[in-house]
This record gives sequence, structure tokens and C-alpha cells, in this order.
Amino acid sequence: ETSEINDEGHTGSAHNLCYFPKLSDIKAFSSEMSNHIKNITLSSQRADISAYELIDIVERHNGVLVPAHCFTPHKSFYGNCTDSLRKIFKEKYEKIPAIELGLSSDTFLADQISELEGKSFLTNSDAHSLPKIAREYNKMQLEGISFKEFIKALKNEDGRKIVANYGMDPKLGKYHRTYCEICDKRIPGDAPVTKCDTCESKNITMGVFDRIEIIKDKKETKSPEIRPEYIYQYPLTFIPGVGGKTIEKLLDTFETEMNILHKLSKDDIEMIVGEKVAKNIVNAREGNMKVESGGGGNTGAVYPVWLQWKAAVYHRWPDQRSAGRTDGG
Repeated sequence: ETSEINDEGHTGSAHNLCYFPKLSDIKAFSSEMSNHIKNITLSSQRADISAYELIDIVERHNGVLVPAHCFTPHKSFYGNCTDSLRKIFKEKYEKIPAIELGLSSDTFLADQISELEGKSFLTNSDAHSLPKIAREYNKMQLEGISFKEFIKALKNEDGRKIVANYGMDPKLGKYHRTYCEICDKRIPGDAPVTKCDTCESKNITMGVFDRIEIIKDKKETKSPEIRPEYIYQYPLTFIPGVGGKTIEKLLDTFETEMNILHKLSKDDIEMIVGEKVAKNIVNAREGNMKVESGGGGNTGAVYPVWLQWKAAVYHRWPDQRSAGRTDGG
């Protein structure tokens, strides 16, 4: 069982994922947390305790705490609380086996922070709506489906491990680059962007990419040996020409979006939706698409390469840095 807690500490407010082995554990946890939350029956409620205190409560009920969407500008540790998780959790820092990257980050970006080298990275998607539930996910090597095995994978123990992270290109995330709230636009330029290039206002929503540029402490990005492959994917809803009816047709035939995005041949897809759509899906899979970065709560966008000139007429293109990719995207 999992629970997402809003932690109202002295340095800001951050979300945490709390994993428990049994329903009885999460019930006991909820009962204790009702002393710190005004309405325990509502989602994403603030707790009047710090993360430093919360981790003890989670552990008392046989659970494990994982900082959620760690770099998002709202409700995350690195995004709006601190430049170091060690400063928050102190001697309890080693009890945290992993962090969740969030949609606007990836392995390459997070591995610019040295204190995260010993932590596993989770690529999970907030389950706010059923169609978006598998935008990001993890592939794990386990000996069975159990809480114990899951925790071993997070800790890289006894041969259990995360063997692959599947995630969106972080440029598609809603908070990848900095956004001016006055001009209502994403701010272009080399990171870190700390003020608007038009009005010079500092009333901005800091982008994940820009925030990491500020707090990183490595001159060169080098992932530890334990780090699994990060496999980028463009959800069908982002791919040009793929609308609701087309998605419905594809899923009726091929069952899951994972099959369509990663496993099927172009010919298989073309038989159902035609050559043009099949080509776009395969080009997205192979990284042959141009991506406009998101920011300020607005998702990024995907364009076929031949449409880049047209898109550039209407948008100021951000840094198209590859973020460590080898697939040309």
C-alpha cells in the first residue's frame, strides 16, 4: 500500500511516498497521522510535522519513505525546500532507499547531484487519471511479487534490482523549464534562468532543469554502476496525428500502450491506423522527433522533424540539449 503525504516542515512543503507491506500497517499509520492532519479522509493533506519526524512514524508501522517527484517546483524537497536531502533527514538519510524523479527530470539530470549516487531512481506517474497511469514506470528483477522483494530491489540487495526506468522525455514535463508568471510564457535561454528575459521579473516558476543547474555539485555527469538504463517514451497522446479514436483502435488490437510504444513493428501498427500515424509512432520511439519544452504547468509538445520550421514561427525554442540520450532525440 502507498500513501502520499504533504510534509509541512520548517523549510517548506514536500510530498513523500510511504510504502507499507500490509493494509493493517497503513491503517495504523493513518490512525497515527490523523493526529497531525486536519482531515485524514482527504487526499494530499498537510501534516504538521517535518519529514525528519515523518520517517520515524513510517518506520514504526513497517513502512519505507521515498521522496516524491523530487525536483518539481511545488511540493518537493529539491524544488522548494532544500539543496540537499541530507540537510533534511540528517542521520536518517541512509534509511531512504530511493527517490522518485518526476516527469520533468530523468537519470541524466538527477545524477548531477552526488548525494543521490547511492539511491535508486523510481520513474512513477501520479495516478490522477487512468489514461495517464503508465506514462512512467519501472522494470524490476524480483523473485516474487511481495513488499519484501520490492524493497530489496530498491536497495539493490541479493540480486534484486531495478533493471530499467521507462519515462517521458523530461522536456515534455509541465515544469521542465522556467516560466514567467507575469508574461505568461516559458523563458528561453541557457540554464539556470532566474528571471524573465522580457520583463526582468523574478515572479517565476523555476524549471526542474534550471533548478538542478543551480544545486548540482558535479562538473561531469557520471552515473554509478547500479544505475539501470533509462528508456524514453512519448505517450500516444503526445504523438502528432494520434487522437482519442486512434488510441482506442490501437488498444483494442494491441491491449497496452507499452506494446505499441516499444514492441510492435511499423507494419503491425500500420495495418490498424495507416502509414502516416505508424511512421509518427516509430519516429517517436526512435527519437526522431523535435520536442518543445514544457514549463509553468504546461506540458511540452512533440513535432515531426519536418515541422520544426513551422513550429519555430510560433514558439521560441528552448535548449534542445539531449539530456544524455543516445537515440538522437
